[in-house]
Order: sequence, then C-alpha cells, then structure tokens
Amino acid sequence: MDNLEFEKKYKKSGFSSQRRYPNEALIRFLGRYYFSVPHKKRRQMRLLEVGCGSGANLWVIAKEGFDTYGVDNAPSSLPLCKQMLAAYGVKATLGVGTFRGLNYKSNFFDAVVDILTVEHTDIRGHHEAFAEIFRVLKPGGRFFSWHLGSKSANFTHGGGNKLDRYTVDNTPNTDVPYSNNGITCFLTVPLARRLLTSAGFVDIDIERVTRSYKKLKHEVEYFAISARKP
Repeated sequence: MDNLEFEKKYKKSGFSSQRRYPNEALIRFLGRYYFSVPHKKRRQMRLLEVGCGSGANLWVIAKEGFDTYGVDNAPSSLPLCKQMLAAYGVKATLGVGTFRGLNYKSNFFDAVVDILTVEHTDIRGHHEAFAEIFRVLKPGGRFFSWHLGSKSANFTHGGGNKLDRYTVDNTPNTDVPYSNNGITCFLTVPLARRLLTSAGFVDIDIERVTRSYKKLKHEVEYFAISARKP
C-alpha cells in the first residue's frame, strides 16, 4: 500500500483505520531496555517511530516520558496522531517522511521502532531502510521491528504478484488476514539476520510469534526483532 492508499484510508476511516492501543511486543521491548531508566533521564532520550500513523504506539512512548518523534509518509495521519497524543496529555515531534530517507542527523536517536511499516517495501527497500535507521541511531542505540514472516497465510495463500522471492505487490485474497494491504515483504529468520547484519547491527534477537485468525482457520507469523548499533 503506497502513501496515496494510506492517505485515502486515513481520510475515509480516521481513527478506525488503525488500532488505538500499542503493540504488546513493543511494550515488552521498551520494558526490557528502557523502563528502568529514571524519568528525569528519559526526557533526554530520543525515540522515533517510523510509520507512526494515528499514534497508537506513539502516545505510550510519550506518556512514559521520552523525547518522542514520529514520521509517516501519509500526511493525513499526522493530525490524527496529534489528536491521539493530546487525548493523553502528551506531545511529540511529528513529520512527513519515509523510512528510506529519514530527515534527521546521524547518531540522533536512542531508539527507533517500526510496527508493520518497513514490511511495505521489497528486499532492496529493506536494505535501504535498515541502513537509514542504523545511520540515525546513536552508538548503542536499539532498533525494534514487528514484522510479518513468510509462514503467514497472507503470504502462502494471499495471492498477488511476486516482486522478489519474499515480496508481493498485494494480497487480494480477502479471506486471509491483512488482505489488500499493498506491497508487503514477508521475512524469514535467516533473511532478517542477513539484512540487519549487512546494515551493521549486532545483538540481533528475533522472537517468532504466531497468531490464529477466523476460528483457527489461518495463522499469521510475526517476528519481534531487536538489534543494536555498536
């Protein structure tokens, strides 16, 4: 799904186009590495979400006291995100942009997070995105990604035309989860490791999570990925 499709989605459905609450695996990542940091120090730590959408993840990052940033390539998402943040009494620095060309200085962020956003590009785009995320992270900074895996029903039975071995241009089969979701890449564990290692990341940790849908008819594979810039 390109930015025009996301634009249509946000304009038509508003907050209904996405969930309103944060991804559980993201909360676990934040708890593991950052919730032990005293609140006074959190204000000095910059956290960026690529593909912040309507702010379902961003508000909790800001609520926890971090210096919070969000970027999305669909301009219509940002007013929604501002409303979401305001509802929780918090603020963030928001901007229009893409994960393949982040408009920030090198070594700027303490952490960058991605929830089902970087998956909307092919393997070549992943190389570019991971390299760009690596660039804007401070040494010692961490990257978290919640990404679809290749054992997902929407890859094995979703239909669509393959752009490369792991990427389809769409998933037109409306019976599977995440149908008509535009360009989507489905990683494997070895491929995820190669892509992150190629970008320069170390301490790569990948947790596989499967969830069933439609009364156990379909399974979707997710990867909770974390990595560190040395």
